[in-house]
This record gives sequence, structure tokens and C-alpha cells, in this order.
Amino acid sequence: MCWAVRLHGRPVIGFGKILLRIGKTLFCRGASRKQKQVFASALAATMGTGNLVGAALAVMTGGAGAIFWMWVSALLGMVLVYAENLLGYRFRRMMPDGTFRGGALALLHDGLGQRIPAVLFAGCCVVAGLGMGNMTQSGTIAGTAEVFGISRTAAGITTALLLLLLLSGRGSRAVGFLSVLMPLLCAFYCFGCLILLIGHADAIPAAFSRIMREAIGIRSAARGFSASVLLRGMSVGLRRGIFSNEAGLGTSGMLHTETEISDGLHPADWAAVEVFADTVICCTATALVVLTAPSCPEQDPSSVLLAAFRTGLGTFAEYFLAISLVLFALATAIGWFPCGAAAFRYLFGSGSEKYYLAMWVLIGFAGALSRPDAVWAFSDCCNAFMALPNLYAMIRLPAADESNVSQ
Repeated sequence: MCWAVRLHGRPVIGFGKILLRIGKTLFCRGASRKQKQVFASALAATMGTGNLVGAALAVMTGGAGAIFWMWVSALLGMVLVYAENLLGYRFRRMMPDGTFRGGALALLHDGLGQRIPAVLFAGCCVVAGLGMGNMTQSGTIAGTAEVFGISRTAAGITTALLLLLLLSGRGSRAVGFLSVLMPLLCAFYCFGCLILLIGHADAIPAAFSRIMREAIGIRSAARGFSASVLLRGMSVGLRRGIFSNEAGLGTSGMLHTETEISDGLHPADWAAVEVFADTVICCTATALVVLTAPSCPEQDPSSVLLAAFRTGLGTFAEYFLAISLVLFALATAIGWFPCGAAAFRYLFGSGSEKYYLAMWVLIGFAGALSRPDAVWAFSDCCNAFMALPNLYAMIRLPAADESNVSQ
């Protein structure tokens, strides 16, 4: 909240102008190739399977009110990611090998001059990348492939080979791949959701009404007011929202570290739009599909999601979800790699990325053979340990130069 005061409500206040200017830059005037690649890579790292299955899980475990609290987390996340990118840009440093040190590493090491918190952040980032950014994603790919009769071993080998092919050579192929994939994938998934929502248009007002009622714990008169519903929805919604958009972890600044201020747009503006697209658009679309569909007795979030999409897409729903899940998971595994590699390079020096790449490829194969429930829990802990030093640095450091903030 202190950063919301320091920035006079940015980027929430005036976000419409930011969104309009970025839209014009992307689709009218034309953003630079580098900016498009960074935007796609950062979007890939934040948008993943959590936007699909995670949103369905939030509705199942926290009720419809959890979606309201996901919106709240998005507003907080936009402020956090905006602030950390302002500071990350201010304290970023070009290294002798030509790479940039940015994000939380720059704030802690170059901004505060404190190496121990920086090492703690880097270690957790390395592990979280291998776990949440890679292992769980390859497990999702393998689990989806298994439904269609493809063995987990074959899926793991294919995933590992794709990661090796796209991430070798300093990731030049990866950024090109993501700059093409992410616009098409986001449009493909949102179009599928739109088809279902148009078909269930009469149920949308009731869905929003249910979201607001359950967000404050109100039930029907016969059931009275339920504080437990309020607390459960709040807890699940905030956790799922923060987990989805990854704001405050310090990784966003690492992904945007090579971009420059152009067309009056700061890298922080682009980062705020990414959080909005991830949580407000993608997660909300998924949640509305679930809430407007006929009730499903399934207890598994994947089954609930599949049943919801079947109401509008029929038998094509399985293929639609399979394509979406596999490509979102692959994009996340590719998009997360630069964060882990930068942290690994900070710990072990320039040139060590090739060893991290080898670990990344092997973990990509191993994840396909594992049941990643424990990996998710361990990665959540690493996320928390990443957030703590990053938030500590953001509180300690002075506000970024206001002349660098887009008006």
C-alpha cells in the first residue's frame, strides 16, 4: 500500500490511458521487435495452466466470491509489479558479458548493497524455476498427453527436446517462438471462452451477482450470513491471484530488464498490462465459463473445466483444452527459464547458464514422470522466500524518478 501512495495510485489510476497507448503501440504504430519479444516472454511466464485449472479450482474451493478477491489481488499486483519495474529499471546494471542484472537482484545487490538477501532470492528463484516453472509444467503436458494415449515417457522426451531446441543459443529461438505463439494462443483461448459466454449470455448477470454476494459472505435468507464463506473466498482468491500473476516476486523486473522507455511507455506500464491480462481477463473468462455452465458433480477442477467447455464446444472441448493446456504449459516453461538462468548466473558466474540449461532439460523430462503435488507445495514456499527479500528492497529503496513514469 505504501507504493500505491508513493505513486499516487498509479497504475490503477490512469490505467485506461496506459492500456490504450500500449494497444496503439502494438497494433497501430508498431512496437519494436525487442519490446514485442519481451512482452510475449513476460506474458508467457505469468500466463500458464494456473489461469485455466487454477481459476476453476478457485471457484470450487473458495466459491464464486474467490473471483472478486482475485480482482483485488490483480489491483494490488499491478501496483507491485509497476513499482518493482520502476525500481528495477533504475538500478539495473549491464554486466561485462553484455547481459543485464535487473529485478530483485539489482534492487538487493546494486540498490541496497546487500549480498546475503540477494543470494537468498537467487537460490529460491533457481529452485522455483526448476519446480514451478518447469517440472510442474512438463507434468501437465504429460498428464494431458496421457489422456490421448501418449505415454508419459514419450511426452517427457518430446518436451525435453523442445526445451533444448528452443532455449539453446542464449534463447534467441525461444523469444522468437513466444512472440508468435502468445498472441495466437491468447486469442485462441479467449475466443473459445467467448463462444461459450455468448451461448450462456443470459446467465452472465447472475454469475456476477453471485460473485459479489459470496465475496462479502452473503447467502440466501434461509442460510443467513456466513463468515466462513467470506474468509475462505478471500483466502483462496488472493492466493490464486497472486500465484497466477506472480506480482511482487521480483521476476517481472528480471524479464523486462533489457527493454527501454519508448513512445512514452515505461517497462512498468507493460508489466502492469501483463498482470491485468493474466488475472482480470484470462482468469475471469475461465471462471465465468465455469459459473455460467450447468452444475457439474465432478470434484476435480480439470473435470469441472472440461464439463463446462463441453456445454458449448461438444466433443471438441477435449481437444480445445488439451491444446490450450499443453501450449500454455510449454510457454511457461520457456518464459520462466530466463529468470532461473539469471539467478543461476548471479550465484555461479558468467557462462554457468549452460549447466542450468542442462538441468532444465533433464527436469523437463523428469517432471513428465512425476506426480507434482509435492513440487507445487515446495515451489509455493520458494515463491514466498523470493517475495520477502524483494518486498524488503522495495520498501527500503526510495521512489523511482517520477520523470521516468509515463503520464
